Amino acid sequence: MQQTVKMIAILGVDGDTFEVDGVYIGEAHKPSWYTLTKANDRSVCFEKLESFPSHDQIREMIH
Repeated sequence: MQQTVKMIAILGVDGDTFEVDGVYIGEAHKPSWYTLTKANDRSVCFEKLESFPSHDQIREMIH
């Protein structure tokens, strides 16, 4: 099946900026998972997150 990645949000957490992308499989209207990328260097921080990460969840994951 076709996989489509769409940027959903850009979030600022503790002075860093993160992009949250949703990964959609086929014709799905809801992302199958989320990917968190650090915006300044495009490094992927976390892949295949089951739910959209909150600011607090991002803070906990990166510290």
